[in-house]
Amino acid sequence: MTGSGSLLWGALAIGVVTGMRSMLAPTMVGAALAERSDIDGAGGPAERLAAPRTQRWLLPLAVGELLGDKMPFAPDRTIAPSLLARAVSGGFCAAALAGVRREPVLAPALIGATAACVSSVVAIRLRKRYGRSGEVANAALGLAEDCLALAIGNASLRRTLGKA
Repeated sequence: MTGSGSLLWGALAIGVVTGMRSMLAPTMVGAALAERSDIDGAGGPAERLAAPRTQRWLLPLAVGELLGDKMPFAPDRTIAPSLLARAVSGGFCAAALAGVRREPVLAPALIGATAACVSSVVAIRLRKRYGRSGEVANAALGLAEDCLALAIGNASLRRTLGKA
């Protein structure tokens, strides 16, 4: 696959992760970028996600979201403000990946934002459909969704950033 094709698939995948867990994608992308030595000049999104100050906040926010998502009072991820936040997060993460590869950011950002919205709706519908038997089933499905998001995110970053 060409470099640009790999980036677009990476933008799609990181958008899917963002739709499932809005803070997981920025945490994963930020951690991967913080390990790189070629961030200078990569552009605002990449430099911001890799910054030590940002890194201090991302992991606690992601862990809080992973725990809070299993609670019965967790807010609906498909309401307009939540979808907007996921779209911005997915687009920002995809733009960071494009920036570090020194490629144009518009198409990856749009793909990441769109994928975040679509996956958010699809994932919650599936979870509601199969999690009707109670809170334990909902928590189990949420944990499965966490694992899927982590797997997609790791595979995407390995392919997009060339990490083994």
